[in-house]
Amino acid sequence: MRLFIALVLLLALPALADDLPAALQKVVRDGGTVVKSFPAPDGLTGWVVRIQGRPYIVYTTPSGSYVMSGVLLDSEGRNLTQQYGDMYVPKPDADKAVAALNSDTWLVDDGKNGAPLIYVYADPNCAYCNKFWADLRPYVAAGKVHVRWALLAFLKGTSKGRAAAILSAPNRTAALAEDETRFDHEHEEGGIPELRPVSPDIQTVLAMHDQQMNEAGAQGTPTILVHRKDGWTIMYGAPPDMEKFIADLSR
Repeated sequence: MRLFIALVLLLALPALADDLPAALQKVVRDGGTVVKSFPAPDGLTGWVVRIQGRPYIVYTTPSGSYVMSGVLLDSEGRNLTQQYGDMYVPKPDADKAVAALNSDTWLVDDGKNGAPLIYVYADPNCAYCNKFWADLRPYVAAGKVHVRWALLAFLKGTSKGRAAAILSAPNRTAALAEDETRFDHEHEEGGIPELRPVSPDIQTVLAMHDQQMNEAGAQGTPTILVHRKDGWTIMYGAPPDMEKFIADLSR
């Protein structure tokens, strides 16, 4: 007998005239996007959906009146949800992310043009981003790496105001340095004062960067795009060995 562990939600809704099951239409109305469907055990239908840019596996019942999200195990304890994710969830596309960032005029440019380039999605209140920024300093100063920071705001209520202060500054690189050098590690707060109100343009940019990071398969910062001999790749979290990280970069 197969065991289903529902982690999120059971929705009972009246039927709606559309191609999607009634319950799944609720997900779409709330901002989700349906990517694809696939057959699942015991009459269930599996779906890949994106919610706030992140992919999830969900299931609808044969009636279409219920949608469930969670871990689906078979009688031998195999995690079918994980298998379906490996099979059906589109893999992060580093080249697509880099193409979007190449033309982004809202990045913080840090380092020498012509040095090996990396892109970093970062939150101004992120302690791990702060450590990565600090660890990069000698390599930036030596012209061994060129960093372009894509700011977003999701960690704290102050993240948006601090990101806005950096992006609105006449010298964004200096403003980012102020945020990082004055970082409050006890409270995990960046060091630059917030800018309020945040302009609609900057709110749009921060939301765009957040969506890009999610589509790259990440759920936190820093998310790093690096170029190596075999092309662009995505790293999640700061590298443990900075010397090797820098040495492996290519132009």
